[in-house]
Amino acid sequence: MPQYPNLTPIEQDKLKIDPDFDFREVGQRAFQDLTTNDIGMFKWSGVYHQLQKGFFMIRLRVPGGLLTAAQLERAADLAETYGQSDLCITTRQCLQFHWIRKEDIHKVIEGMEEVGILTRNACGDVSRNVVSCSLQGVCPHEIGETRTMLEAIANDDAVLNKQRNLPRKHKISVSGCGRACGQTLMNCQSWHPVTRPRADGNGEETGWCYYAGGGLGARPYMAKTIFDWVPEALVTAVTSAATEVYRREGNRRKRAYARLKVVVDNLGARGFGEAVLEVLAERGVAGIDAIEFAASPRADIGDLFLDGQPVVPQKQQGFNVVRAMILRSELSSNAARRFAAWARDYGNGQVMLTNRQNIELRFVPDDRVDALVQEIEQAGFNMDGHERLPDMVACVGTTQCNLAVSDTPNTYRRLYRDFMDDRALWEKVGPLRIHMNGCPNSCAQHWIADIGLRGTRLRNEGGSDEGFGIFVGGSLAGAGHIAEYVCDVSGSKVPETLRRILELYLELRADESETFGAFARRVGGARIQGWLCDAPALLSDAPVNLRNQDLREVFQAALKEAGSDD
Repeated sequence: MPQYPNLTPIEQDKLKIDPDFDFREVGQRAFQDLTTNDIGMFKWSGVYHQLQKGFFMIRLRVPGGLLTAAQLERAADLAETYGQSDLCITTRQCLQFHWIRKEDIHKVIEGMEEVGILTRNACGDVSRNVVSCSLQGVCPHEIGETRTMLEAIANDDAVLNKQRNLPRKHKISVSGCGRACGQTLMNCQSWHPVTRPRADGNGEETGWCYYAGGGLGARPYMAKTIFDWVPEALVTAVTSAATEVYRREGNRRKRAYARLKVVVDNLGARGFGEAVLEVLAERGVAGIDAIEFAASPRADIGDLFLDGQPVVPQKQQGFNVVRAMILRSELSSNAARRFAAWARDYGNGQVMLTNRQNIELRFVPDDRVDALVQEIEQAGFNMDGHERLPDMVACVGTTQCNLAVSDTPNTYRRLYRDFMDDRALWEKVGPLRIHMNGCPNSCAQHWIADIGLRGTRLRNEGGSDEGFGIFVGGSLAGAGHIAEYVCDVSGSKVPETLRRILELYLELRADESETFGAFARRVGGARIQGWLCDAPALLSDAPVNLRNQDLREVFQAALKEAGSDD
């Protein structure tokens, strides 16, 4: 057997194991006959082994999160038959099945293929599901037509097949404008359209702005602006060329450094752009002289458009998007069928999965909005509280994930129970995005949240307990901002700790127009920790009691000590 010195075990497997498994044949083999290496390579087909031995998760690839009612119904049927009637919406606008037995993997994959949905490239060291803003195609701020470009990239054979063996996962976003709704700054590659006057003065032309080098995980980076202008006809060619630069330059010997964000950071924005142009020239791509480098690598992304609206008027006059929250991203088969039926009965048969793990129904006529809203609410789904305290994002945690160290489902439920009924509080607080992750990775994107929770283990006399690190002030607007550490707390103390932080914010914000996120970025995580209390005290049986009547004095003393003018 040939030797591959200095390569990681995964890289060696990728040279020796064909990732395109025949899951019918796999289903006939005894579980103990499957090697750990083979199971690891199942990911290329969207298949992960769950925490529970013998059960698998299957992730679908849903470009931009857009499903038809028929596709959602098929997923519901398959989940009911093979997966305990459970579906999960991911932060990358995909659907996941859980509790799938080995012998049923091929049935789920083939069943979804029959309705045009694939699992190939949903996981593994490949270009993953291409994401977008949930209002693609209908947003009043959208420039041009986003969906065509998204599908061109998502289905580009050079990216999906010829460049399948990448150093690690690779993530692409296509947004409809220069706002943060499509999460431009946290993806490996990102695009949004721009317009400018034509050189001949005859109207406007549309091109695309290109970013690269974003990524979260355990070491977060914000993307840099690489090109201010790429002609529309060259967008897929640039995407493929950048993927090729990553394939060549990515670190295959130290997996922690294998992401494109590290390549861009090492080369710099200009150097990476030049490497992309070199690949385009190698391939004989015409017209690359029209590509314009960014005047500055520092991004300037507009703030989010969605801000609590349960119903959003579309750019198509007389039609609307109706938004519903899916608690903890868990969608039962029956609920999925209801949304599919509503999509047909009230809209155009389309169902949108959002990056906040919720669902949107489109093309609902003005005169049918109230009836649909009433049906959704009567069925038990919340429509009030989007982008507020009740609208939280969470991973599956220790219930199903091999990597998780903290129980995000129970923490989510505690927070939801604690805050959903306290409407007065969440209306006072206003926009607030809470994301919770069960491990140091960032599947639930805690780094870019107003308040992010990251699973950790807290030492005690008996060993360790589960806990969470608390981070604040994450943002994908402007040049982006990585959330800053505040403290570690035990899982049981998360609700009271977050309540204290929010009380501090309400007492000490500059004025009522300052959002929590802006407040947290202005004062910083370290100062919030100092005002809140020492981190060890949060873990004690009698944490420091900071209440509203005490906050002003604590604040003023801390500000004076810091020498701040605030």
